[in-house]
Amino acid sequence: EMTTSVKNLSDAPHPYALTVNTASYLLDSEVESRMFRQNPMMTHVECVSEAGEVVREKKEDFRPGEFSDEERFISGSMNPGDWSQPAGTASVIAVSNAYFTNAISHDAGPSGPACQLQVEDRGTGDDAAALYKARFAYEERNLAAGKSETYAFHTFIGPKERKALSAAGPRFEPLIDLGFFSPVANILVKYLLFVYSLVKSWGVAIVLLTITARMLLFPLTWPSVKNMVQMRELKPEMDKLNAKYKDDPQAKGLAQMELWKKHKVNPMKGCLPQLVSMPVWFALYTTLQTAVELYHIPFLWFPDLSEPDPLYILPIIIGGVFFLQQKLMPMQADPAQQKMMMYFMPSMFTLFMLFLPAGLGVYMFTNSLLGIAQQRVVERHAKSTLTARKAQALQNEERSAIKKKKKNRS
Repeated sequence: EMTTSVKNLSDAPHPYALTVNTASYLLDSEVESRMFRQNPMMTHVECVSEAGEVVREKKEDFRPGEFSDEERFISGSMNPGDWSQPAGTASVIAVSNAYFTNAISHDAGPSGPACQLQVEDRGTGDDAAALYKARFAYEERNLAAGKSETYAFHTFIGPKERKALSAAGPRFEPLIDLGFFSPVANILVKYLLFVYSLVKSWGVAIVLLTITARMLLFPLTWPSVKNMVQMRELKPEMDKLNAKYKDDPQAKGLAQMELWKKHKVNPMKGCLPQLVSMPVWFALYTTLQTAVELYHIPFLWFPDLSEPDPLYILPIIIGGVFFLQQKLMPMQADPAQQKMMMYFMPSMFTLFMLFLPAGLGVYMFTNSLLGIAQQRVVERHAKSTLTARKAQALQNEERSAIKKKKKNRS
């Protein structure tokens, strides 16, 4: 807690204007991103309004050309024109990165403040750095002789742990950036914290969170996997149509549609459920990418769940699992494309995981194993269903043929 009192010690009224600042000085080499992963120490300046809306600005938002934006850089009595000033009354100012924050909240005062942000280049070459600054700026006030005015603040400096921020005050909670799908991510975080309170292991909590998410989304993924299996089972008949109508695309398209209708297969049927589940997976990815609870937490052979696997064991395992998944459930495409996807996708994910946090790797490994298990279950069901439909279609054809013969005889 912090209070600031301003008293006029003179015999006449006196004007004053208060600013309250927080700042961090960081070398560019400390915050530069790594391959396929944004450096969690990449720093930004931010404001939280009284309505809880958050404005975050990075170093690139303060390039020379940006200062011509008069809506951001307002010139006036409170701003010389080189500070970015979001609209509205500010509640919190902060200099933050993915895991830590240096923040101040306005609690009380004779007037509400504006938030002002600035990132200033310092140094050159190996010493190139930036000064990240955020401040409350209060309008000029006229203080009568002998009078005083008091401002009250809370400061929070440390890791962005949910419990700690909540204890410091609800105004600080929006400082955790969970991305575009934050409403979903907030639910996932609460569940992850609940699971951890039971098992006391962040690694096991990630596994259980992944299993829960897979189970809840299984009804949405079922149509997609089922359709893929049915399309694969119909591939021999599709190949016959491709050969038969190779010079007539329109006839081929009509024949394919008739084949799909006959076996009640819709190639687009599984797309919408998959799209509905995507926000959950993106939110889960962001949650594990930015959770300070995983910072410097060991699990199995990983010294830190927030850092990549130093032995590169997990990325290789994930690549192998993805290869197995492609082998068991290949895409319906020409042989060249199938071969490319079978080797390209596992290689790509292996490369990504060399640089992504181990906690995220635990999620991807668990999710892939569950995906294979679900594919096998759906595949068995889809094959039996398709076999039954083929048998029924054959019976219908035989009945139609018998009826036609009887009609011809009569």
